[in-house]
Amino acid sequence: MSPAALTLVLVSVCMHAGWNVLGKRNAPSLGAFSLAYGAGGAVLIPLLWLGPSLSALPTAFWGWLALSGLCQMLYMGGLAWAYARGEVSVLYPIARALPVVLVPLVSIALLGNRVLDGWDGIGMALVVAGALCLPLSHPDARRLSTYLTPAMGFALLAAVGTVGYSLIDKQALGLMQGVGHSGLTAGAVFMVLQALMTLTWALPLLALLPTERRRLPALRQQGLTMLVATGLMMTCTYGLVLIALALTEEVSYIVALRQLSIPVGVLMGVLWLKEPASTAKAVGTLVMLLGLVLVAL
Repeated sequence: MSPAALTLVLVSVCMHAGWNVLGKRNAPSLGAFSLAYGAGGAVLIPLLWLGPSLSALPTAFWGWLALSGLCQMLYMGGLAWAYARGEVSVLYPIARALPVVLVPLVSIALLGNRVLDGWDGIGMALVVAGALCLPLSHPDARRLSTYLTPAMGFALLAAVGTVGYSLIDKQALGLMQGVGHSGLTAGAVFMVLQALMTLTWALPLLALLPTERRRLPALRQQGLTMLVATGLMMTCTYGLVLIALALTEEVSYIVALRQLSIPVGVLMGVLWLKEPASTAKAVGTLVMLLGLVLVAL
């Protein structure tokens, strides 16, 4: 892998973990995440002029885009509501890692894409085992009720949202390449459109949910600069990975390296947010990371 590609992936890893921890620190809510994401997309609107005109895209593309925005909104809502109720150092790895297990399973069930081999199975089992270890910070936590909490439920919602937009984005990007986009321009244009579509889905929900409406004034106190900076981190994380993919043929290494955001997120939660550190949390993170590497490679 070239040094440039490696650097881009590592920066993306830190940015992804960073905006999650920043969101937790600044009173997480669907409004905070979706407005930041939409603001980041608005700043990057000039990217929409890359490649063929938007009018060249088929009708099916816009349907996939709408579904992708809905899944992205569910992902952000799940993350925000989970972080409001629990620790980033527990919930971020779960929301980040479970889709690596769920995406191939759903892909096989619905699309018949490929058959899993033995190493995939071992890797997925390690991911699940690691996720189960994360909340076990003390002996009293070793009970079923530890996992049956709203925070865990919302983390699972975030994971399901990730599965949805991961499978949908593949279809949408394929249609864009079919009308003349390169992989790089398709990714750049799509990340902007997805950010704007996510905000479009979120706005009615923000108006309907009383708890979200009450949190909107707090966003004004954070200021537009913080909102846009967070949004750019959210959108550019994906863009950096796309550029890295264009610079190297070793796609599997990039997929594996992206999972470094899990231990980075755990460390940020412990060191920056002063969340409790524990042996179970460290072991769970390492086991999960090993499983992710096996699946990715």
